[in-house]
Amino acid sequence: SGGWVTGGSVVAVTKLPVFTFCKTIVPGHPDRALLRISTMSRYEQPEYEVVAEGDRYEIRRYRPYLVAETTVVGDADSAGSVAFRRLAGFIFGGNSAEQKMNMTIPVTRQAVGEDRQRYRFVMERSFSESDLPQPLDDTVTIIRVPGGYYAARRYRGNRDERRFRRMEAALLEDLGQDGIEIAGAAQSAVYSGPMTPPMLRHNEVLIPVDWDSSAKKQTST
Repeated sequence: SGGWVTGGSVVAVTKLPVFTFCKTIVPGHPDRALLRISTMSRYEQPEYEVVAEGDRYEIRRYRPYLVAETTVVGDADSAGSVAFRRLAGFIFGGNSAEQKMNMTIPVTRQAVGEDRQRYRFVMERSFSESDLPQPLDDTVTIIRVPGGYYAARRYRGNRDERRFRRMEAALLEDLGQDGIEIAGAAQSAVYSGPMTPPMLRHNEVLIPVDWDSSAKKQTST
């Protein structure tokens, strides 16, 4: 890893094209070009600001947001379908107002103990804690995520637990080399649906970091 640079771009994606195609000229070969596909999402996601970028990751400052949360007993590769049924049931009408809500991204997962997985759906920003319908399923709860700083590493392809753990280890190694302090456990963030071809999938590892302390150390050296 080669350190990080500060930045300041704000991300608040809503209803953008699903795919953007870009042509890039190959250096030294003006007659050749690479076609790059950017998977821009049409779904709403939490707002964040990119405050720094490393070679293979970025540091984001998230604003607070609401999520619907459920915890499932099982390993990471088997618990997802149960969690999805619960959370999808809530946003598709299984709530106190019988209201259908829009899908959002990402769907996150975090291990909580040896055999339990916590899944979250992000709630639309148009809802506040006071007017968000309540789940009818008592295994689903509404949580306010306070926001904060996260390191994010993006990857494509398969998103099974084995691949996620490899990406997590790589991100932890980069953060350690760059002197960035870890502030919590990693979580998997999935931005693409199950029918998306692996090469187009947008997956991320998100790790909470103590950015204020890390930045002070960097500026003092």
